[in-house]
Amino acid sequence: MDCEMVCNFKKCRKQLSGFAWVTSCSHIFCDEDGSREFNKSYACPACESSLSGKLDIIRIDLSPSEQYKSMVLAGQRPEVAIEVCARAIAFWTYQNHQEKVFQEYTITKTKDKQSQMEKYYDQVVSQTQAEIDALKSQISTTRKELENTVKRLNEVSSKLMERNRQYQKLQSMYDALRRQSLSVNNILSCGQSSQSMHAFPTEVREGRHDHHRPTPAQQFVLNPTSERPRNMVDNLADVQDRFNLQIGTPKEATRVQNKHK
Repeated sequence: MDCEMVCNFKKCRKQLSGFAWVTSCSHIFCDEDGSREFNKSYACPACESSLSGKLDIIRIDLSPSEQYKSMVLAGQRPEVAIEVCARAIAFWTYQNHQEKVFQEYTITKTKDKQSQMEKYYDQVVSQTQAEIDALKSQISTTRKELENTVKRLNEVSSKLMERNRQYQKLQSMYDALRRQSLSVNNILSCGQSSQSMHAFPTEVREGRHDHHRPTPAQQFVLNPTSERPRNMVDNLADVQDRFNLQIGTPKEATRVQNKHK
């Protein structure tokens, strides 16, 4: 047969071979699942029908021997053999129909899931495309801003270089004027120094003038409230003797001269 039966256990769904378990509710299970489930309880694992009858569950050989084929219906009347074969064919047809329905259900479910996934990924793609367009627009705007910034930077750099040249030019002019001013100040200070040296006496120029030393005229000013020293009195007497020489004998004149010497 082109279409093989599969295990009706939901978690198995494998093609049957070797031995299988058949139920009166028209379900079939592989040997592993049938042995495990029917050892637990006499209920169909597919439809949960009660299988309490003696022939509600049987274990069959899917690849019977030739002797089994010869003896299984031997002695039965033709209508019995045909009825048995008809029920066997009906069971097989029902299994194929159920498999077809299951496959159609699986296909429909898969298509629905695929449709949902397509819608989801369409939204994701459209959202991603919108984000890409926004990023492209942002990149374009940023690129224009960068170009404008570079242009302004170049303009500012050129202006800065021009200002630096002007500053250097002004600095050189300032240095030249400063040197000229210093030269003029030096010349003026030298001229004033020479004039002041000629204007003051030698003692003042040489730093030997004492403002607190009394002059000869001040020494002869008589202060009534102060007492003159003895040496000053002698000096005054000598001065008066010089200008008040009395004419007398030669001896007196000689004595006076010797005294003054």
